[in-house]
Amino acid sequence: MKASFVTILISTFISTAAFAHGMNKPGPNNGYIKMPGAYHVELVTAKNALKLYILDINFKPLPIETASVKVTLKGLKELMVECTKGAGHFVCDTKDANMKNFTEIQVLSSKTGEKAATSSYALPLSY
Repeated sequence: MKASFVTILISTFISTAAFAHGMNKPGPNNGYIKMPGAYHVELVTAKNALKLYILDINFKPLPIETASVKVTLKGLKELMVECTKGAGHFVCDTKDANMKNFTEIQVLSSKTGEKAATSSYALPLSY
C-alpha cells in the first residue's frame, strides 16, 4: 500500500512539474512550448514554414541577435531545415519537406551565453 501511494505521489509531482512551464497549453504566439534550458522555445507552424521564438522564463521575448537555432526533421531520414532571423523570431523554410514523412522536429537552440540545448517536438504536434 505504501509503495503505491509513493508511486502516485511521485507521478503527480513529476507531471505537475512538467506542466508548470506551460507545455500543456499554447504559448504567447499560440505555439508549442519546450524548455531546453533557462529559457523557452516556442514552435509555431505556418504554411511552408516553422517560426521559432526564444522566450525568457516568464514567456517574454528574448533578443534573437545573439541567439541561434538549427532545425532537423526526423523520420525514416533526416532533413536539415534552413532558418533565418525574422522580426523577433526565426523562420525555418519547410516548403520542400513533406511533413507527413517525419515523426519529430528537433531544435538545437542557444541564447546569449548559454550552451546549445535540444528540444524535441513529436509529430503530429499536440499539447
